[in-house]
Parts: sequence; C-alpha cells; structure tokens
Amino acid sequence: MDTTVINDNPRSLKTGGHLSSRGILLVLSPNYFGRTFIVDSDSCILGRSDKADFSLNDDLISREHCRIVREEGNHFSIEDLQSTNSSAINGKRLKKKQQLCYGDRIRLGSTVLRFFREEEVS
Repeated sequence: MDTTVINDNPRSLKTGGHLSSRGILLVLSPNYFGRTFIVDSDSCILGRSDKADFSLNDDLISREHCRIVREEGNHFSIEDLQSTNSSAINGKRLKKKQQLCYGDRIRLGSTVLRFFREEEVS
C-alpha cells in the first residue's frame, strides 16, 4: 500500500530560486512561436543575418538589429544598432541602451519576444 508522508515543517518548503547569469528570450509571434534563445555570453546580436548570434527571418528586421549585453552584476541591457525599423520595449521605442527587466516585451520588426532570467531552483 502506498502512503503519503505529510511534511508539517513549513521551513523545509523552498519557493522559487535565485536568478542565474543566463537570460532567455522567448518568441511570442507566430513566425517563430515558442522558439527560445539562451543568452549566456557577454554580448549577442539579434538580426536577420545568418552571422547574427540569434537570426530571425523577418523582412522588417535589420541584418544586425540590436545587441543584448550582460552588464556587471548579471544585469542585461539592450541597445538598438541603428536599425531601419527600430526596436521597442514594452511598446516604447528604444532610443538608447536600456536595462532589461524580467518579463519585458521586445519588438523587433514584426517579431515579438519576451525576456526572462533563468531561475535556478534548488
């Protein structure tokens, strides 16, 4: 017979974890829905070019559209690389380098991505 053990010590239940040094980009738009990119280098280029670190086949995206940089303290920032159709964060045009926050919505051309930080759960 199977039995369930009851844990009556609430301190032994851990919730969540801590954020790791890796970022995650999740594509929300239909052209690549569900595709993920792991940001684990100090700098990565998103663009239409095959030479971009993360290549997206979207005619409204420049060959080298934007850059994501890991900053000191494992924060991430994004900067537009003078793309033709610009980049937007949470519906606002990206005019200068900006820190990315967990859950930010990024628009490059007609492609929409969501930024997350990988969580290490112990």
